[in-house]
Formats: sequence, structure tokens, C-alpha cells
Amino acid sequence: MSEDAAQADAAAGEPPPPLPGLMAALLDALRTRLELAGVELEIHLIGLARTLLWAVATILCALLALAFCVVALIAALWDSHRVLGLIGGGLAFLLLAIVCGLIGARLFRRAPGILASSVAELDRDRRRAQHP
Repeated sequence: MSEDAAQADAAAGEPPPPLPGLMAALLDALRTRLELAGVELEIHLIGLARTLLWAVATILCALLALAFCVVALIAALWDSHRVLGLIGGGLAFLLLAIVCGLIGARLFRRAPGILASSVAELDRDRRRAQHP
């Protein structure tokens, strides 16, 4: 039994093995990064929902306004140029659809990736780990 006590005293003076400490630090860093990624994802989803809501409201209002303008134009031209009024209204809706599509595509390309900040943080962590 005195051998066990001597081994325990010797083990108490030694530093802990590096692998479990390294694994604990790695898991802690991974947990932190996952929490940050979750928060970042939530922020992007809230922003996306808000943007979609306002975009749909804007497009609906613009379409209703344009529809009323086309109906007024057709009513004004009913006796003389009703076909011209219908073609003009159709072209106006087509032009609006093209403009909305271009704006939507530009906004989609400009938006940062969903987890871009988290990936950048992981890259910084990797560089720090490689070159302490």
C-alpha cells in the first residue's frame, strides 16, 4: 500500500497529460463556434424574413397601382385605341417583372454567405493553431 501512496504522490506532482487537455480545449472552441454559427444563422433568417415581407408588400402595392393605371388607360382609350391600351398595359407589367427580377438577382448575389463570419473565425483559429 505504501507503493500506491508513493505513486499517487508522484502522479500529483506531474503535469496532466496534454491530450485530454487539448481535446477539452478543442471541444470548447468547437462548442463556442457552433453557438456563434447558430446566432449568425438566426440573424440571417430574421433579416431574410423581414426583407421578404417588405419586398412582397412593395411588389403588391406597385402591381395594384399599375393595374389601376392600366384600367384607367383602357377606359380612357376604349372608344378609339383599346388594343393599344391593352398592349401598353401588358408591356408595362412585363417591364416591371424584368426590373424586379434584376433587382432580386442583384440583391441575392450581393448578400454574404449565411455562415461567412463563422467560417472566417474558424480560418483564423486554424492559422493561430498552426503558427502559435
